[in-house]
Amino acid sequence: MELTAMNIQTEHRQPTTGTTPYDEVYYPGHVYGLTHPNHLATIAAVYGLQPAPVERCRVLELGCGVGGNLLPMAFQYPDSEFIGIDLSGVTIERGQRNIAALGLSNIRLLHCDIMDVDAAFGQFDYIIAHGVYSWVPPVVREKMMSIFKRNLAPQGLCYVSYNAHPFSHLRDMVRDMMRYHTRRITGMKEKVGQARAIVKFLSEGSKSNSVHGTVMRDQCNRVLKAPDELLFHDDLDSGATAFLLHEVVEDAGRHGLQYLSDADFSRRYLAGYTEEVRATLQRFPEGEFMARDQYQDFIDGNGFRRTLLCHGDISLDRKVDLDFITAFYLLSTTSPRRPDACLTDDSEMEFENQDGSRITVTNPLLKAAHLCLGRAWPRALSFTELLDGARTLLEGRQTADDQRILTEALYILACSGEVSFLKSRPFLVKEVTDCPQASLLARRQAQSGPLVTNLLHQTVQLEDDRTRHFLQLLDGSRTIEQITAEMTETFGSTVQVKQMDDAGQPAEPLLLSTRQSVDRSLATVGKLGLLVA
Repeated sequence: MELTAMNIQTEHRQPTTGTTPYDEVYYPGHVYGLTHPNHLATIAAVYGLQPAPVERCRVLELGCGVGGNLLPMAFQYPDSEFIGIDLSGVTIERGQRNIAALGLSNIRLLHCDIMDVDAAFGQFDYIIAHGVYSWVPPVVREKMMSIFKRNLAPQGLCYVSYNAHPFSHLRDMVRDMMRYHTRRITGMKEKVGQARAIVKFLSEGSKSNSVHGTVMRDQCNRVLKAPDELLFHDDLDSGATAFLLHEVVEDAGRHGLQYLSDADFSRRYLAGYTEEVRATLQRFPEGEFMARDQYQDFIDGNGFRRTLLCHGDISLDRKVDLDFITAFYLLSTTSPRRPDACLTDDSEMEFENQDGSRITVTNPLLKAAHLCLGRAWPRALSFTELLDGARTLLEGRQTADDQRILTEALYILACSGEVSFLKSRPFLVKEVTDCPQASLLARRQAQSGPLVTNLLHQTVQLEDDRTRHFLQLLDGSRTIEQITAEMTETFGSTVQVKQMDDAGQPAEPLLLSTRQSVDRSLATVGKLGLLVA
């Protein structure tokens, strides 16, 4: 059995009037980690706001679709309130069935037009509009800004994402070609198929040694990889509009809102740029924080923006002190490439994250800290817990500089995105009990497909039907022995597990008994954040 964690960052949009294309072509609902209220509260706290605790807050999502992003939040935080609106009655009805199946009473999905949101909805601590702003007419964008202002709590935070320039100029070039070629086609499958075919034809026909040919090949690769529903709703829609960051921020300013930051904190980290670029961007004063980000978009060729807004009368503190990280809970998927490497000397020890990034560490305290974080995952550790755990691995060895060394290292790791940090500790466990229980949400999702949501608001892909069946057995009523017996009865007494060598190539499969396979899978389920207390 094999399970993999994955972060899905696709875009979706919400039309505003009449029968929607979503009633005919279903857009799959996914989770978007950067929209999670715990993440939003964390970024807000970094810059001096006093956000509502995620355990007791109100959240509004505009263009919620089937509720794929909002429902897992409601499942995690029963004492918070979640409201989603969408104009597609079909997707809302589907989402309402999912809510009923889980027995949730703290979430409502409403078949409602954005234009109908008024003061009666009340105020929200977090407002989410993922992939809506670019796909609605100007009058609706204006209404969205009014909602962000009127319905946002005094210390609230708004997340709004949209297609951005400069990259979208290239994307729009290919969109024009696809839309022209498919202008008389109405069926989704044929329209998408012809869109891909024309881009492939044009890219192969363009000169490979020209700028245009390079762009066409890059866009062709994107179009061929895009899911059918995304290509149909996002690229082949005639009304999609991209913006520069400053345009959206200026619109927000006219409504009494201000730019807080990008939702991805690691975008402010400049180590990957040349010395000249770093020096120039660092010279921007605090009052021109948005301008700095706009120029960074120009440098990066950014094409999709995740912008955070708050009320304009809030005094923000954008200076991030070195020790800011000590106030948050820390998470990392890091694991040693060679578990037998020595911790206590200054020899090199290489660690790898789930996304494949690697880091080499020599300081004993930092080596021990990386081990602690990796072993704790998916649990989060406070700074004190991490420091104490690292010292324990070093058998109590400590120096007066330990706190400073760990603080400086974590500051860099957090700013670069190598270590995640959160204001509230995620509620989950990874230890396997006598009667292990997987999240009810994940078990329900596994009944209809391979993608499930873990308790860190990430999408996990279940490898096969055997794995999906295994997850259903983890309902808290069965012992490990009973789970083993049922798996043996259904699938046999042995199982082959795929193996990869150090070069990432397929190796000889591992033959395990069903009990060994169950133990191995339980450990994996725990590491993927699917087990509950």
